[in-house]
Amino acid sequence: MSDVIGKIQVLARRWGGMFALPLVLLLAVGGAVLSPRAAAAPALDAQAILGQASPAVGLVRGSIGARSISGTAFVIDPQGWLLTAAHVARRAERLQVELPGMAALDATLVGYDATRDLAILRVNPPSSLPALQLAGDAPGVGTFVRVSARVQPGESGAPLLNSQAQVVGVVVASTFDQSRPRGGLAVSLQAIQTVLPQLRQGARVERAWIGIGGGRPGEGRPGPAGEQGAVVQRVMPQSPAATAGLHPGDVVVEFEGDPIHNWMDLLAATGQRQPGQSVHLVVVRDGQRVEVTVTLGVRP
Repeated sequence: MSDVIGKIQVLARRWGGMFALPLVLLLAVGGAVLSPRAAAAPALDAQAILGQASPAVGLVRGSIGARSISGTAFVIDPQGWLLTAAHVARRAERLQVELPGMAALDATLVGYDATRDLAILRVNPPSSLPALQLAGDAPGVGTFVRVSARVQPGESGAPLLNSQAQVVGVVVASTFDQSRPRGGLAVSLQAIQTVLPQLRQGARVERAWIGIGGGRPGEGRPGPAGEQGAVVQRVMPQSPAATAGLHPGDVVVEFEGDPIHNWMDLLAATGQRQPGQSVHLVVVRDGQRVEVTVTLGVRP
């Protein structure tokens, strides 16, 4: 996990007063994020970036049974390829994409990587679509970056843009902790570039799952002995956690020997494993450190 150091701004344009188009703009970031070629290009102001990027960003809608889902997707190829968040699209029974000034287009889920929360969609447009360009060089920041922009419902899948209106990440979640009370989490450009060729070929990578619920990703709480950890608030029935004997109130403080300070740490550690693997946790329960072995399952 790495932090993006810089000023973050959320831009929005409404279509008919109904849909706020989310664009997360990275305004002032060090050279580690921008490639040398991009850094040399003239920076655009916020409104110029909004005007250049917004035609390629749209709303994705779908359903899972009787439940409706929505998020954001953006075009990366004029022939109808779009990126979005995997948790928006991977379980949907029907998907449609609404781009500015166009009728809704039926979309096909081509591939997804649930560990990175990325998915690629394909539509059949009547003509070439405006597309966003990925920034040139991938910064070595790992899989996810934190942003200071607040992420609202429906904004998962929005592009994180640099000052040249190039994509440097995909927003996938909101975060919360004492130092960053309102913020977001984005998949890094490095992760996008690593997995994109496989997604376009139809790869489907499932995410490992423990089956516990708790606070927001950045929240942590000290255990009785002062350890900072991820507090288990609920255990899903018939989940790997239930089978392993985890209980509400447990505080996860170690994962395979690595310290866990908050839910972000636990989610990141779990995301690096595969379903079917067994992992060793240390939890604090009633003031005592307890070792628990969990065989990871597939996230529903």
